Amino acid sequence: MLLKNVKASLGFSLIELLISLIVISCITAAFTPIITKKFSSGVLGGDSVSDITIKCEQFGEHCNLCTNNICLACSGLVCQGDEFIHDKSCSCKKCKDNYGTDCLTCDDKGCLSCSVGKFPNGNKCSDCNTKYPNCTTCNETKCTGCENNYKLVNGACVPDCTKLFSSSCTACDINNCTTCTGGYDLINGRCVANCPTKFGSACTSCTASACTACSGNYILSNGSCTTCSAKFGASCTNCNASTCTKCQNGYKLSGTTCVPNCTSLFGSNCTSCTASACTACKSGYGIVNGSCFLCTSFNPNCSECNNSGCTKCKSGYTLKNGTCTACSSLFTNCSTCTDTQCTECKYRYVLYGNSCKACSSLFSGCNDCTITECLSCNSGYTLVNDYCLPCTSYDRHCISCNSTQCTGCGSELVCDTNGNGGCCEMIYKLEELWAGRMRCMLDDTICN
Repeated sequence: MLLKNVKASLGFSLIELLISLIVISCITAAFTPIITKKFSSGVLGGDSVSDITIKCEQFGEHCNLCTNNICLACSGLVCQGDEFIHDKSCSCKKCKDNYGTDCLTCDDKGCLSCSVGKFPNGNKCSDCNTKYPNCTTCNETKCTGCENNYKLVNGACVPDCTKLFSSSCTACDINNCTTCTGGYDLINGRCVANCPTKFGSACTSCTASACTACSGNYILSNGSCTTCSAKFGASCTNCNASTCTKCQNGYKLSGTTCVPNCTSLFGSNCTSCTASACTACKSGYGIVNGSCFLCTSFNPNCSECNNSGCTKCKSGYTLKNGTCTACSSLFTNCSTCTDTQCTECKYRYVLYGNSCKACSSLFSGCNDCTITECLSCNSGYTLVNDYCLPCTSYDRHCISCNSTQCTGCGSELVCDTNGNGGCCEMIYKLEELWAGRMRCMLDDTICN
């Protein structure tokens, strides 16, 4: 029972303990174990053992077995992330205290991870660039990040030619470009654009992306060399980058380009043209074989014409069988017509069907009219309700009037100044006889 109690409290039997102590004593003869044994009566006889205590308090509560100098068995100890278990002292040690300030995680065999720019190298952290030149971040097997002006290629840092020199440099070392792309020449370790190759034979100076100067009659346009005729048309002979400044004979400047000078090419009567023909002429001229031709040459009354002849006549004439014919010769008293009908009549006539009727034949005394009403009356008449009233209706001697009275009389007669609408001799006056009938009475005080 005693042996079972000992095993239950210590985790091993008395016999196992004694055997272990003997083995340890033989192997580690240089050490002197500190063992305190407490036996109850009869223990040596094998009857019972009250207690056995191995004292390792100097190594902490987690050391289960020890010698004077070291802990032999450590269990149950938990350390922080930047610490490791030191078995011989059964304690937590800081990684940076054992492996340097750059060590972040470790174990009792060495550093496992380091700060940026370092890598684990046994029991210390070493700089990345000692193993991988120009490297800023790495692990034990390869570089993962490079310094400025370097780039990562297959786990190593090589010069970044584009950053160090230009996009035209394809191979380099840290100091010089060694190879350039097509269109560039390698001069003193730098890529210099071969201007004629890259931008054309007329380019005399350039940058990597554009021509900056041209030779001869070429101008600079959008980073390349071009001719005036290519940019502003074949008729432009002189120019700058933004406009044509001079045109060849027969052309004139219009804005930034050259246009045909129509009067110079096709005469003063041409108002619009192309380089080969007049396309529009002044009034009274027509285009005949690409030039302006006087329409009256076809007919004195022709106003518009073309290669085929007269196409339109002056007012009062119509084109009939290729000739300008007076409307009045086709339709009596007609002023405007086609070759088949009158469309407008002369003054004092109105279109009635396809002929012109005198207004006076439709409305007595009418001077001007429409088909339905008189608009104005002849002399000696006045317009009353679309009807021409004779002035003699007021008095047989009345020669002018309005809608209410006579306003003018014949020779040696005067109009009644009292507004009675009659005419009297100079020594007579107008007075009523009966029922509105008027007569002239002798009265030199009124009519004089």
